[in-house]
Amino acid sequence: MTEQLQASSLLPTVSPDQVPALALDMARSGLALMLYGAPGIGKTAIVQALGCGAELRAWAEGRSGFALPELPVVTLSAPELNVEDLMGVPSVEELVRQKADGTLVTHKVTAWALPVQLDPHRPFVLFIDEPNRCEAGVRNALFQLITGRTTSGGFRLPPGSLVCMAGNRLEDRAGVRSLDTAFNNRCGHFELVVETEAWLAWAGVQEGCSPLVRAFIAGHPNYLHHFDAQAPSPQQPTPRTWAALGLALGDREPQSSLLAHGLVGLEAARMFMAFCRHAAIVPSVQDLLARAERLPLPRVGELDSAWILATSLTDHLVARHGGSEDRLGQAVGTVLARLAEQGFEEVAVFSLRRAWRRVERKPFCLERRFFQALPVLAAITSFQELMEAMEAVG
Repeated sequence: MTEQLQASSLLPTVSPDQVPALALDMARSGLALMLYGAPGIGKTAIVQALGCGAELRAWAEGRSGFALPELPVVTLSAPELNVEDLMGVPSVEELVRQKADGTLVTHKVTAWALPVQLDPHRPFVLFIDEPNRCEAGVRNALFQLITGRTTSGGFRLPPGSLVCMAGNRLEDRAGVRSLDTAFNNRCGHFELVVETEAWLAWAGVQEGCSPLVRAFIAGHPNYLHHFDAQAPSPQQPTPRTWAALGLALGDREPQSSLLAHGLVGLEAARMFMAFCRHAAIVPSVQDLLARAERLPLPRVGELDSAWILATSLTDHLVARHGGSEDRLGQAVGTVLARLAEQGFEEVAVFSLRRAWRRVERKPFCLERRFFQALPVLAAITSFQELMEAMEAVG
């Protein structure tokens, strides 16, 4: 793993793609994983997806002896916890003991009913969200769970389990407190950084996420995360709020800036609405098939139009083709080649690379239109490096 350091932080930084391997390393170490990051960058979603990772699941199977279709992820929001949520609920039971003379004596004792979400037998990922925002009593209970992998109520984390935590940074003004040194020493601490390509790859496989939002972020990556803890406005452009805008819009063009303003703030909303005025460049499927070699293209300097067109074209490439009569992939390849020759090589190649990553993550990739476009693009110099990289992968 390549270590990066930011001037503002003493923590090593990691990208979303590095988290699964890092989680496996921390599982082997026996300590907890603690991720820090600004609000809205996807910390919670990344940790909650760990259970689908094949390598972490295989490690858990080896430690536990269970065959696991996936590793369950149990999420506990620390600020909402009470101590009994971790220790269990007490009840009074009778305990019978035999004395040396053989007589039986009954004692009243406290027994603890374990929390239902904590399985004492099968391994799981225990995700504790925002431990640096909880009360001291809850933090003490968490300390025991992290340190001894057990609770006062008698629960013990089963073999093959992993403890992950995530929280905001002190400078984010999100109501967090510093963790004490004893707590800190039981964790590995890392800062999660925003990565535009990782977010675009995620957004591309979300059903109904607006191609306009994805094209805007591809063309204006600095707006993906423009968080300012000192800003007086409550709206902030973050990966979370852009995802919300994309899912809200779907395939529609925004009719006003109202929704965008309420989600990502005034400045980002104005930029996004100006960007969307170029949406007319997107051709229909019928036009693509009928006149791919004659479709109007963005003029030199119309970069926003180029991003919108390239994003809409590559969305077609990751859909399964409709059989032997489907020629849409070839038509998309023709337009992408023309777009590159028009002076937008970087836009076209970047969009095709993102489409390839989406194809890699989905089954039945050989049946996709993506592979229909490749013969058309093979003769274009700007695409040859990408083609060679794809061949090297296999």
